[in-house]
Amino acid sequence: MEYQEYISLLEAFRLSLTTENDPNVVQIVDQINETIANLKTGKYHAVALTSQLFDVVSLVENLMAFNDLNLNTFQSKVWNKLRDATYQRYTKDGNLLNFIPFP
Repeated sequence: MEYQEYISLLEAFRLSLTTENDPNVVQIVDQINETIANLKTGKYHAVALTSQLFDVVSLVENLMAFNDLNLNTFQSKVWNKLRDATYQRYTKDGNLLNFIPFP
């Protein structure tokens, strides 16, 4: 998945959350905004960007686990795409990092 696809998913998820009147949403939106800005500027290398995507995933999943955040049907659809793509990217980057030959 290209950066623009991640940006699109993050923006769609962020926009769907802005209608919620939930204090937890502010924290998520802030993390999403930071991640989008860094994806757009290319400020960090690929592994750091993957880590930021994973930060968004972790934050949302933690809030969902403790029932502090409930997603509607549209949010869930976008969320599932974003989460799955992030886990795939995270696994791929993790495999690349683990393949460091020792002398």
